[in-house]
Amino acid sequence: MTRPVFDVDGKVVLVTGGARGIGHDTACRLALRGARLALLDIDGPAAERAAAAIGPGAIALAVDVSDAAAMADAVATVVERLGGIDVVIANAGIEPPPATMLSVDPAQFDRVLAVNLHGVWNTVKATLPHVVARRGHVVVVASAYAFMNGAMAAPYAISKAAVEQLGRALRSELAPHGATAGVAYFGFIDTDLTRRAFASEVVGAARRALPGWLTRPIEVGRAGEAIARGIERRSARMTAPGWVAPASVLRGVIAGLDGLMTRDRRMHAAIHLAESSKPAVAEPAPPAEARTG
Repeated sequence: MTRPVFDVDGKVVLVTGGARGIGHDTACRLALRGARLALLDIDGPAAERAAAAIGPGAIALAVDVSDAAAMADAVATVVERLGGIDVVIANAGIEPPPATMLSVDPAQFDRVLAVNLHGVWNTVKATLPHVVARRGHVVVVASAYAFMNGAMAAPYAISKAAVEQLGRALRSELAPHGATAGVAYFGFIDTDLTRRAFASEVVGAARRALPGWLTRPIEVGRAGEAIARGIERRSARMTAPGWVAPASVLRGVIAGLDGLMTRDRRMHAAIHLAESSKPAVAEPAPPAEARTG
């Protein structure tokens, strides 16, 4: 087996949204490679259980990534307890109930950007001096939604497109320091959040208007392994399933699907259903995890 470019053995890895889903699966895989883990999650008890399952090489902290001051304090605690930070995985993310921009609750819109975009920024900003000092690596989790039509999931898609640009700029800016960054793009991942979303009548109607392979969830381990390998290779891009990479490269062609979606009566029905449903009101943030990467 070829020795990795960046060996995580003995390295300190901070993961947001680390209590479950992609974050926890990635943490487990890195722990098996010898990394020490700091699992950060809004659900403190779940993060503690996740860290305990990994073993003595993992610690857990409860934090809301949208709170910049709280994130700075959490990062300081990780550095104090583990001695530094080599790798950061900005994975925490949420998604509101399906809605169009005509019907979406503005508070829900703002909350998604607060967690999915500003939460990534807060994570990166607080950890970057430590990553630079150790010539480490940063992973920001975007999504296939960064380049695909986000109808009825616009806040999520907007946040993920912005995260992609943050990650791409960061890779260039870290190069003079000997550090690196990469962006993860995933299709639908089989997590609790995805299952809840797919239980929605609106989402079910939208899925019927799309090819089955496009919305078929893949097991969470494929995303976790893609990130773990991406860190070892200091990759600029991590993708899963197989269609995501070519779709990203051909995003100009994929944009042509907008016209098909605009004319598809099944998609019209899904949109009308979303707009006729009772508007969702802002609720306390659910445990942060990525529905798509």
